[in-house]
Amino acid sequence: MAEFSTFAEMERRSWSDPTRASSYVQLFASAPDQAIESLLDAAGAHPELRVLDLCCGQGNVSEALLRRGCQVVGVDFSPAMLAFARQRARTATFIEADAQDLPFGDAEFDLVVSNLGVCHIPDQPRALEQARRVLRSGGRFAMTVWCGPESSPCFASVYAAIKEHGDSQIWAPPGPDFHQFARRDMAVKLLSEAGFSNIEVTTIDCAWNLNAPEDLFEIYAEGTVRAAMLLSKQPPENLAAIRSALTTTVREKFSGGGRWRVPVPAALVRAIASR
Repeated sequence: MAEFSTFAEMERRSWSDPTRASSYVQLFASAPDQAIESLLDAAGAHPELRVLDLCCGQGNVSEALLRRGCQVVGVDFSPAMLAFARQRARTATFIEADAQDLPFGDAEFDLVVSNLGVCHIPDQPRALEQARRVLRSGGRFAMTVWCGPESSPCFASVYAAIKEHGDSQIWAPPGPDFHQFARRDMAVKLLSEAGFSNIEVTTIDCAWNLNAPEDLFEIYAEGTVRAAMLLSKQPPENLAAIRSALTTTVREKFSGGGRWRVPVPAALVRAIASR
């Protein structure tokens, strides 16, 4: 989509940076990993199925698919992420490619899965159409997305700190709604238009389990793209205020047993490729 071209360039450039990719793996990945088994259960992943891991990132889902005996192909636009994936899931096939223009023929896969990856795609309806195209009729699609601040204590806390203490003249480039697939009406609309049916939306309980209240700020400042961009452009006094506010929220609301547990639920969307 032309209106999201700046967003697209930012995503591709940032995730292709080895330092950013490494920070994601080290800081951010523990919460997404909690959704993997539920995602694969929803997709019905079992031995011998040919599976496309869409926006595969560092290969954690591909690794889990291999453990289930699947034949796995992973696709991502980030060579830095694919370098991690090839080390993690050595018997999978990984291809650097655009989810909006998949390099496969029609009906090549039994399953397509994506763990918290579709939110990074500029033209999400086109990516869904491509996922449907490469699925056989009756094949299964499953994806996860982060729930929005109305049901996510983590995103509510992060957004509130930035809104209250951030410089109002700093904003991210326009992009697709980060949480739209967590709303059942939007998920049903967009997947139906792409050729899917039997669409279901449920919730997976994920959380950050932190050693220190300050850690949540570091996760978003170093292990993301959109939030990290907003934070990196803040004047020093605003950045310090955001850090302080978020740390205080974590300390006061999420403490337990010498650690801090911040819920960050994910929506699980599954569907069938219509015949």
